[in-house]
Amino acid sequence: MTTRTPRHSVAAFETVIEAHLLQNRYVSVDRKSFHRGLAIFSEFVLAAIRQTPSGESRLRKLEALHGDKTGEQILGDLCKWMGQNGSLATLRHGFKCYARPLRAAFVGTCANGFDARGNLHAGPGGQL
Repeated sequence: MTTRTPRHSVAAFETVIEAHLLQNRYVSVDRKSFHRGLAIFSEFVLAAIRQTPSGESRLRKLEALHGDKTGEQILGDLCKWMGQNGSLATLRHGFKCYARPLRAAFVGTCANGFDARGNLHAGPGGQL
């Protein structure tokens, strides 16, 4: 016997919202990648930073300083920055890790889009 979710339950509402988002260019992120202590999706954030303009070169410089601990350092500084300045200001203006400015978000027009691997591409008239 299968159990059915009542039509007007929170779970049913979340299912409808998730389906709508996935049909409109959102991507599903594995729950296991959520870092409970920092309250972020660590690997997703690091990938987003790497894909921002100048993010790759700045990460290489930080990796030269921190080696295997680079990701931990960046995430720690990001969370500290968000705690001091707020999440929205950090998304808008970025944060600093060892005096190197980093961004964890993309700014652009609606013409921008992600490919199947999650890489951002500027569309016609789009700007990264």
